[in-house]
Amino acid sequence: MGLLNFLEKGVNKFFDGLKKGAADSVTKKAEMQDLPPHAIEAMKSLEDNYHEFMDMLENGIEVGDEGQKEK
Repeated sequence: MGLLNFLEKGVNKFFDGLKKGAADSVTKKAEMQDLPPHAIEAMKSLEDNYHEFMDMLENGIEVGDEGQKEK
């Protein structure tokens, strides 16, 4: 099982890198199209919140009505 977990993490990191590159590309295109600065900041904030949320899920933290709690 250890090898499968290692491979799964490697594949996930590869695809996460692709998603990150795509998000950066979209943000740069938005900046080049002269989107309002608050819209670009909102895009960046959304991406940051997504990554923070995924980190919480991967580290076993649930978010519920009571706030955060360890699994």
